[in-house]
Amino acid sequence: MIKSIKYFKNEFYLKQNSVLIENENESYVENFGKQWKTYRDVQIDSLNNFKISYKFLNQMFFNDLNKLQGKKILELGCGAGRFTEYLTKYAKECVSIDLSSAVFHNVAKSSTNLTLIKADFNKLIPNEKFDIVFCRGVLQHTPNPLKSIKNIHSFVRENGDVYFDIYKNPKIGFLHPKYLFWRPLIQKLFSYDQFEKYLNNNIKFLLKTKRFIKNIFLNSDFISDSIIPIWDYKNKLNLNEEQLANWSIMDTLDGLYATYDLPQTKNKILKFLADNNIEAIEINEKKNIYHTRIK
Repeated sequence: MIKSIKYFKNEFYLKQNSVLIENENESYVENFGKQWKTYRDVQIDSLNNFKISYKFLNQMFFNDLNKLQGKKILELGCGAGRFTEYLTKYAKECVSIDLSSAVFHNVAKSSTNLTLIKADFNKLIPNEKFDIVFCRGVLQHTPNPLKSIKNIHSFVRENGDVYFDIYKNPKIGFLHPKYLFWRPLIQKLFSYDQFEKYLNNNIKFLLKTKRFIKNIFLNSDFISDSIIPIWDYKNKLNLNEEQLANWSIMDTLDGLYATYDLPQTKNKILKFLADNNIEAIEINEKKNIYHTRIK
């Protein structure tokens, strides 16, 4: 069944769970679809009695979530809905988009003010604009992050607001062991499914060993990450050991199997914004978070 939505000139068709689909192909994000199908519940606040995602969301909006109240919001890269479940509580209308099949598992899919779309946002043609565009944890995983930043501003109305982040470049850039050898080596040795099985079977040992190494080297994340390339949130997030293991597996798969991982420096982002007539209203330099508006 062909469907249309006022915000885009593209045509969609309706499939499972009332998700509008522009293109069924997952392209370069197939692994993200697998990840969020298996680990959907790991980061969802409402299912875990914590507020980790809420705190991240509040940080993204510079500690003022009330600015979302009654607005038409576009969420780009919604995944399994860790932020969607909050956005729908504030928004008058929320449209959440993801290219991967994670969109079918979005935890907020029953919200009456939510429209879920499976699409590549870089291929959507804007029509009616949104009050707020929100994009977290996504841009560095697109083929051209700077072009994607420009594109997300095409969806916001005049004087509307865009909130996005992008991973910061490591101080040593692509000489970081994650990029230099761990990612290509692991991808050569293991398929996604094989490495997921390996992690599930060995995560407790890997975490214990990594923490031991970290203690030896004066609590150095860089050295422990270089030797054992798995993510560990101990003393960073208030999680029990089972939760820490699940977060570790999930984000290790995310970090090592992303097709594109193109972090950017603050200076490069600010120059690009200025060159494209986009004003930086607020910046969180530590997290590389931006609140912007078209001049």
